[in-house]
Amino acid sequence: MGPVGRRSLDWLYSTLCLATVLLSWGYVMYASTVAAQRQLAKEFPEKILGMNANL
Repeated sequence: MGPVGRRSLDWLYSTLCLATVLLSWGYVMYASTVAAQRQLAKEFPEKILGMNANL
């Protein structure tokens, strides 16, 4: 395997960094949604969240 140029390495590192940031933000949003649903279920146990209870 031949040497890799600096520009290619910079692009690779930037892409990996962006992917890491996007994955971490996705996890934060997912965890926040789950925590909010649990909190609402705790405060309003008679309501079924995410479902139509009138069926």
